[in-house]
Amino acid sequence: MSWRIFLLATFSLAASALAQTSQIPADVPLRVELDHSYKLKPGTPVTGHLIAPVYLVDHEVLPVNTKVSGMITGRHPVKRSVRTEALLDGDFTPLKEADVTFNRLTLPNGAETEIHTVVKHRDAGVVKMGGTKKRSLRQQAMDQLRQRREEALDVIRKPGKGDRLRRFLYAQMPYHPQDVWAGTEYDAKLTEPVDLPPTDSQPMPQAPPGTKPPVGLIEARLVEHLNSATSKKGEPAEAILTAPLLTADKKEVILPEGTKLEGSVVVARPARSFSRTGQLRFTFKKLVLPEGTKAREIHGQLAAAEAAPGSAVTIDQEGGAKAGQKNKLLAPLTLGLMAMASTDGDGGLTQQGVTSNGFGIVARILAVTVADHNMTMGFAFYALGKSVTQRWIMKGHEVDFPTDTRLAIQLNPR
Repeated sequence: MSWRIFLLATFSLAASALAQTSQIPADVPLRVELDHSYKLKPGTPVTGHLIAPVYLVDHEVLPVNTKVSGMITGRHPVKRSVRTEALLDGDFTPLKEADVTFNRLTLPNGAETEIHTVVKHRDAGVVKMGGTKKRSLRQQAMDQLRQRREEALDVIRKPGKGDRLRRFLYAQMPYHPQDVWAGTEYDAKLTEPVDLPPTDSQPMPQAPPGTKPPVGLIEARLVEHLNSATSKKGEPAEAILTAPLLTADKKEVILPEGTKLEGSVVVARPARSFSRTGQLRFTFKKLVLPEGTKAREIHGQLAAAEAAPGSAVTIDQEGGAKAGQKNKLLAPLTLGLMAMASTDGDGGLTQQGVTSNGFGIVARILAVTVADHNMTMGFAFYALGKSVTQRWIMKGHEVDFPTDTRLAIQLNPR
C-alpha cells in the first residue's frame, strides 16, 4: 500500500472521528504554569495558565494562556539528594514539595468546565541540538562567565524580581518559610475526557504524501520514562505527536496529532564516579497514525528535549543526549581563589564575610562577628572542598527524560 493511500484512508477516519466526538481524550497532559506565588499550605487555591497548546487531530483546541485553576491538596518531602544538598549548604529547613490538583478549565468560548487530573511537578528547560566543535578549557570558562553574568542580569531585568529576591534570601537562611513559586510548572494529565463546545471549523485537507516517508521537524511527548542509568540498549522508545505536521503554507496536514512514533534505545551509558556523566540515544523507525493503520518506516532522531537544568544536557548531531556539569571549571576556580585569600590574616571584616562562602548566611555572620581567622579559613576551604567533590569526584549526572517529556524530533529522508 502506498504512502498516499495509507495516509488518505487514516486521515479521513481521524477527521470523521473529530467531527463526531469533539473532545480531548483522557491521558493528554496539560502543561500548566502558576500565575502567582502561594504559601505551601494545603487548601490554598491556585491559578495558572497553559504554556503549551493542545491540539486535536489537525487544529488547536486549547491555546496558550488558557486559564486553569485548582488547589494545593497536601505536601510531601523532597528527594533525599535535594535534602542532602540543602543540608550541605546550611539549610536545615525540612523541605517539602506541594501536592497540587487542577480541577477547572476555561474553554476558548469563556465557559468553565470541570476536569479531573493527575498532577506532576515539572522542572526542566529546553535543550537543542548543538555543534560538534570541541571547546578549549579557556572557552568553556568564558562561556560559564557569560552565563553567570546573564543570570545576574536576569534577576534585574525579568519580571518577578520580588520573588527572586525572596528565593535568594531564603537560600541563605538556615531555616525559612516555604512557598510554591510563580512560574512553577506542572503536567496535569487528564484522567477523563473533556468535552469541547461545537465549532464550525472544517477538517484541514490532507497533503498529497507521495510514496516517501514524511520529512520535517515534529513536536511529540515521550510515552515511557527513559534514563541513562536504567534504560537498556534495544529497549522500546515511544512518542506521540502533540501537534500536527503541516505543509509549509499551513493549509494541509501531513501527519495529524496523536500519531505514534515507535523506536528503540540505541545507546544507554550510566553515569560513573569522577564526574563521568550519563549518555542516552534513541531513534524512531516506525509511524502509526491514530486509527491504528499498519505501521510504516520513518527515520527520526532527537533534535531538542526538556531536561533538568542542573544536569546540563547537550544533544549532538546524531540525536545523542549527554549530561554535563554546570560551572565545572568556574566554581572551583573562584572558590579556590577565595580560599587562598582567606589565608591572609590581615583581611578585614568585608574580606572575611566574602571568603567564608559555602554555608549560607550562618557562615558569613559567624565570620564577621567572631572575627576568627581560622574560622573564616575553615568555611572557605569547606566551600572549595564541597565544590570540587560535587563537580569532579562524585558520580556525574544521568540523562533523565520522564514520561511526557516534550521532544522535537527530526524526520529525515533516510
